[in-house]
Amino acid sequence: MSLTYAYFKRLDYFSTECIYSPNAYRGFAREFIKDLERLRPRAVLDIIRSGENFRISTTAKMPEQGTCERCGYISSQKWCKACVLLDGLNRGLPKLGIGRSHGVIGASRDRNERNGGKTIESKQCGTLDF
Repeated sequence: MSLTYAYFKRLDYFSTECIYSPNAYRGFAREFIKDLERLRPRAVLDIIRSGENFRISTTAKMPEQGTCERCGYISSQKWCKACVLLDGLNRGLPKLGIGRSHGVIGASRDRNERNGGKTIESKQCGTLDF
């Protein structure tokens, strides 16, 4: 169905399969939509139409694109998610950076300085301490 939609909307369509796709969640979503289409043939068209009619509120604040202070990669936060996750792994907190939490970076810096440990700024992006 997506190929037909792309064709009629004159969109570029790439049929390259990702090597991780067999275990990806989208496979479950695809199967669900196919089951839904078997029960109600217009379901896919209704989903597409609702997506086309979807509008973003003009009052919604969109995040501003910036760069990570540590590695320089694109981020809407002070540090990119990769650097926050690596900091959590290096400090033995593997869930740090997962979910929505505020103020974690400053708190982790204070805790590291009190403990005499290295801060995230002193480490190369992509490195882990074991």
